[in-house]
Amino acid sequence: MRAITALHRKFVAVAVASLLVGALPAKVAPLGVVMHAERGHVGGAQASVGCTIFEGDRLSTEAGGILRIAIPALTLQLGGQSSLVLGHATGPEANTLADLASGVLVFSAAPMGRIAVAANEALIRPVANAATVAQVRVVNRKELRIDVQRGALDFSYRGESQTVPEGNYRVFFDPSEREMAALGSDHTTRPPGRHLPTFIFVAIAVAVAVGIAIPMIMHDSESPDRPGPSPPKKP
Repeated sequence: MRAITALHRKFVAVAVASLLVGALPAKVAPLGVVMHAERGHVGGAQASVGCTIFEGDRLSTEAGGILRIAIPALTLQLGGQSSLVLGHATGPEANTLADLASGVLVFSAAPMGRIAVAANEALIRPVANAATVAQVRVVNRKELRIDVQRGALDFSYRGESQTVPEGNYRVFFDPSEREMAALGSDHTTRPPGRHLPTFIFVAIAVAVAVGIAIPMIMHDSESPDRPGPSPPKKP
């Protein structure tokens, strides 16, 4: 009888241990690491240099804050009063997905760096196999500002897409006839035909970079293929 009881206890212990192992969450690989932080947060915690970023982490900054993240072949920087969630994009390519809810994101991608920025239901990606430096700013739910400093972007929204070359742009979503008339003819988009376009790009002459965000990231992303200006020679 004692032998049967001992065997029964051993069976129960093995079964409980198996359930506990099955209930443990799968190990999540880190996405990147914090390079610079001023009034920035990872989730509800204060961000600090060296802090590891995981899939699903919400990154945010206070007014005047900066948060810079290093990911293999990518550098991301949040401006002040910004918020995004990092994850992986679905599809055959293992893209980093940055879901920008508010504020400003500057990103630098090496030729092999793969990132997709989601903002206002649009998806913004660097053109394949090209070094890219760009900024995306959420103005409101119907407008984005995009500043492409290097390379080009693929912009898609509700089944429509457009290649965005270097330059500064305002992007308007689902414009009404009145808004189209107010914008006049100074916009770039595919011919609307019988229907209003789902989005329109308006080129602007003034850069919309936040402080020195883009120059700093461009300096970090310089490569022998496209180096920056040489420093002045000493007399």
